[in-house]
Amino acid sequence: MSTIINARSPYFVKYEASQSSRTLVSVQVNVFIYSGVFTTDKPSTSDFFIERQVITSDTPFIVIDIAEFIRDELYTKYYTSAIDAVWVELDSIITETDNGTFTVQDDRDFLAFDGFGYFDEGSNPRRFNQPQNPTQPYTPQVLQDNDCIYFTTGRDIRIPLFSEPQGTASYVGGAGYWNETDYYWTAADVNWDGTAVSQVITDSDDSNDKIQYLILGAGQFGDGDTITIQSNVGSSQTTVLTLNKLQCGKFEKIRVVFYNKYGALQDVWVDKKSTQSIQVRDQEFKVNTLDYTTTIPSYDTNSHTRQRFDVLANERIICNTGFIKECMNDPIKQLLLSESVWLEFEDLSVIPVIIRTTSQQFKTGVNDKLIQYSFEFEYAFDTIQNVR
Repeated sequence: MSTIINARSPYFVKYEASQSSRTLVSVQVNVFIYSGVFTTDKPSTSDFFIERQVITSDTPFIVIDIAEFIRDELYTKYYTSAIDAVWVELDSIITETDNGTFTVQDDRDFLAFDGFGYFDEGSNPRRFNQPQNPTQPYTPQVLQDNDCIYFTTGRDIRIPLFSEPQGTASYVGGAGYWNETDYYWTAADVNWDGTAVSQVITDSDDSNDKIQYLILGAGQFGDGDTITIQSNVGSSQTTVLTLNKLQCGKFEKIRVVFYNKYGALQDVWVDKKSTQSIQVRDQEFKVNTLDYTTTIPSYDTNSHTRQRFDVLANERIICNTGFIKECMNDPIKQLLLSESVWLEFEDLSVIPVIIRTTSQQFKTGVNDKLIQYSFEFEYAFDTIQNVR
């Protein structure tokens, strides 16, 4: 079972002398960051080397924040080009003194996601891979904070899962087909097991298997159907997810896909009115159109004397949710904090976007009765193809 690093927040590793009678002098750390099978895919040489020395006797220890080095190896990209989990190994040599000089080998290993912690989760957030006693923030088996799952007929349902608890998923309600996969964007296959067959989330030493997605194919799912996930390894976890069907309407149903605080992909539906706009930027220069070859210099009145150039454009879309439950407030908060966001349209085309909504007042059933949100997204590319 892995010690978890959420690389968007600091992760501190502390080195002290191995014995109380000794004094720490320095530490040399070879850092290995890699994806694939633990140990067997470990590169022969480290990615980089860190050396630190104790500065004063008042602080006889060394602390290193290793999170800042990890994110270069995590790729929150579309589909199979994504690397959402990596192994981190620290092979360290600690130098100590006690009437002589001693060296101690200190090797530590971690599993890193592109997640983050909130301030109230403390330092090294959710490093535990299961509930602890006493209770501390941990990485749960379902990698999202909402227990209500919205869906629409004809579109797959996708739920992010942490594989190490090796949960068993059971469906109660209508009929469909489902399976667990390594990739969020995998399309459901009619040859998968029916939802009457429980799905067991399998774990392995491959970092690519650590975040998996339970995908349900389009079926006869009903409003109020439930998915229960029961862990089989470590401390007991039971998670009940309730399906909520989006209302029928005349507007296009757009799935907003984003990396959440756990470093996993999840979605929020915007199924009401959406409006698109374009913003254009350009420059101009003055053109001399006089023809001096004629008896009297003249010019063509159909020619531009002000010429436009370096025309750039970006498109935006404003999307609105329908009336949703209060349990979606956490995902919406994480959407606003996400660095990688996509929109999936009804024709299943996917475009990368940047969320431009920077402020949101969270609503509750008690205060607002009906909960609805609006978001503005900017397409993450120029309208004119100018990739060189």
